Amino acid sequence: MTGPFFTVLLPAFNAREHIGLAVRDLLAQTFREFEILIVDDGSTDGTGAVVKSFSDSRIRLVTLPENRGLVGALNAGLAEARATWIARQDADDRCRPDRLARKHTLVGRHPEAVLFYSRATLIDGRGWWRGTLRPPLDAAGLRWDLCFRNPVPHTSAVFPTARVRDALGGYRGDNVTADFDLWSRLLRLGDACGDAEPLVSYRNHRGSIMGKENAAAKKVSNDGLREILCGNLREWAEASAADAGILSDAWLDPAAAAWPAYFATRERLAARLHPAPEVVAEEDYTLMHRALAASPKCAAEMLAAMRAVCPGRAAALPQPRTLLTRILKGF
Repeated sequence: MTGPFFTVLLPAFNAREHIGLAVRDLLAQTFREFEILIVDDGSTDGTGAVVKSFSDSRIRLVTLPENRGLVGALNAGLAEARATWIARQDADDRCRPDRLARKHTLVGRHPEAVLFYSRATLIDGRGWWRGTLRPPLDAAGLRWDLCFRNPVPHTSAVFPTARVRDALGGYRGDNVTADFDLWSRLLRLGDACGDAEPLVSYRNHRGSIMGKENAAAKKVSNDGLREILCGNLREWAEASAADAGILSDAWLDPAAAAWPAYFATRERLAARLHPAPEVVAEEDYTLMHRALAASPKCAAEMLAAMRAVCPGRAAALPQPRTLLTRILKGF
């Protein structure tokens, strides 16, 4: 082999607290044909010094003179990548020792696929378990799910370097939309393949990329997300422009959602495309929490409409997971 099989692309901004753990996890991989490309995105906390404390020839450090943001750092890393495949990793996330080995096996079995990913354990800033992220594992299920939300843990993803860097022009958008946009564009070129094992731990805290995205989403326009959702709905669910608007608006602004119309439209599309019931249940659970974040009244209205329009879906909703579902047993 003339070069590494994977480039582990790891952007880092003021990640001194956690990046050492991330690097140690990667150096412990049972599959060895990889490089770790760390892009220090203008850090001021000594992140680069932590990276330089490791003496392994597979580690490459690219230091940006000023902060470019996640998309800028990722594209800077793509330009430097030497491997055929990119394996994403965030500076504050963890991974199992067999992560790259299992991805290598999947790529060998499905060399035509353009996106590989896995389920993930969700952890908080202290590393405590907070749940499991369960994206669909087949391409058809993933395309359906991408019509409503972004289920793929970014830190679990593997994709072909040349396809993304050269054919697609790299990442675009902002921290909120970048990976959602990329998966949507990639799945117009080919299929995806998921691993049922939670090979990564996705850290969600105020300083994480995931945490910053959640906070930033309240302040920035949803135009980019709406464009992605509506585009996916039109292409993969054959939704009309009006139907796509009803569905995307409910996800982006639950407080203003027309819930009966949302569930009636969603069920009409599902009757034709037959998504797996467990995928729809996970979507409903996520949407319920988005509605609850808007207000308890909004969540109650959503559950009432769900029970009226598609009672079978309401019965399948994972319960009792929240205080709301325990209190509102009549919905």
